Amino acid sequence: MADRRQKIIGLKELELTNDDLFVRKILSGDISNTKVIIDETHVAIILKDGMALETLHPGIYPIQVKKALFSGSIDTQRLELFYISKTAKVRVLWGTPALFDVHDPISDVPIKMGASGEIEIRIKNPRQFYVELVGANKKFTVDDLKDRLKGVILSRIEPTITSFIELNEVHIDRIGEEKLAMGNFIQRDLNKQLSLNYGLEVSSAIVSNVNVNEKYKNKISAKLEKDGKCPRCGYKNEIGSKFCNNCGARL
Repeated sequence: MADRRQKIIGLKELELTNDDLFVRKILSGDISNTKVIIDETHVAIILKDGMALETLHPGIYPIQVKKALFSGSIDTQRLELFYISKTAKVRVLWGTPALFDVHDPISDVPIKMGASGEIEIRIKNPRQFYVELVGANKKFTVDDLKDRLKGVILSRIEPTITSFIELNEVHIDRIGEEKLAMGNFIQRDLNKQLSLNYGLEVSSAIVSNVNVNEKYKNKISAKLEKDGKCPRCGYKNEIGSKFCNNCGARL
């Protein structure tokens, strides 16, 4: 006689952890008397032929009930599930491939600069993430996701940093002091792109290094001195002033 004891399938049985961003699992054999448990940390998408059928949110799902709901479309000998963690994050390192053009807003001197850092991303909308990025690609991995994200990040990072410098009138000599604010600005910009297009959320963006060649800094200093402007805030002081009348910096 066949064993009709009810099977319980949860994260433990599937050997999944909260650190697994996404995993494709296939339940096979006679699973008609099985309950699938979705933990609070995950959601799962029922798949058939690469198509996303239903998103299972945290709860307990008897397979026979799912079969009835889908009018027999679920095979009780094989169930394909795509598990997605709501808490796991993927870390993407980025760096501008070459120096790019920026204008120092205080001196109006054109310079070249580079930057690097890291971004952490989590899955905000599991179904949109699956449809837009994974789909029928059964070999899609976290490394594939990182490569895709790195391309998006690098396409946005240069114009975003340029906008940050222009909008906030950040003098190049002070740019090292603005890395935290720059990271927050990058986070907001990328969030718009990744949330709208891929169902992702940027949980943090860090600018760890900003590179400006010393020859450009010397050009800026010479231009400011010639114009009688403060090297810190750009305020035009009277000739002979030893300190800036606006910010107090030594001239």
